[in-house]
Amino acid sequence: YVAVPPMLFVNLADKDPALMLNWGFVWRFELVTLVVFLGGALLANRFCALGRRDAGIFGLNAAYPNYGYMGIPLGILTFGDAAAVPLAVILFVDSVVLFGLAAIFVSPKGASIWRTAAGILATMAKNPFLVAIAASLLFSASGLQMPLLIDRALNMLAGAATPVALFALGVTVFGQKLGAGIGELSMITILRLGVHPILMALLFLGIPGVDPLWVKVAITSACLPVAANVFVVADNYGAYAVQSASATLVTTVLATITVPVYLYWVVSL
Repeated sequence: YVAVPPMLFVNLADKDPALMLNWGFVWRFELVTLVVFLGGALLANRFCALGRRDAGIFGLNAAYPNYGYMGIPLGILTFGDAAAVPLAVILFVDSVVLFGLAAIFVSPKGASIWRTAAGILATMAKNPFLVAIAASLLFSASGLQMPLLIDRALNMLAGAATPVALFALGVTVFGQKLGAGIGELSMITILRLGVHPILMALLFLGIPGVDPLWVKVAITSACLPVAANVFVVADNYGAYAVQSASATLVTTVLATITVPVYLYWVVSL
């Protein structure tokens, strides 16, 4: 939360905010996200006998990749500064869609739509990555010049983002114990590391019209392990929290094998 937000800000502050309005990219990415989330929730309900609340968080595990600790540093390191824009679009829109779906699933029946929406906005306002994106876009639109001292400080923090993010990822999974059945963990792992990136690749490559760099970033983002934020959301709602921590651990360990394979293929596209 200290180094990655400055990295996002530095790489977006000099970009045209209009670049974010890539609707062809957004609908493709979010369509796959919706399919994976809802499909995961349905499978959890039918085959794991999970209730609506737990099934919703199960779907969140299946559809929410680890953008913060892995996606942003890895994407910019692999594809260059230009990858910051599609990464920001994915992070922002995906957060709205997934937090919204999760809130709908865990909310009591008959809950006020305004209360649910307020909860989603409050969750997003606390996310430093989303705050960094919004701040960078506002700064870019203002036409202001960053003072040299602040610019150097932000660039220094941004330069430390990749190693710091990897360290934070290790701290996140260190000491965690498996607290879910092998069947549920297997389903989440297959959806998270297999189904999501494959569906993403099939849709983007099957329906051309999106910048190749954005396509590569989309597939790379979809192949990442379960985000650590999923456990935070699950714990906050009191639903499927222990299992979410286990899913983060298992998919992160397995991703050390699968992500390099996906990257090798994606870079060659």
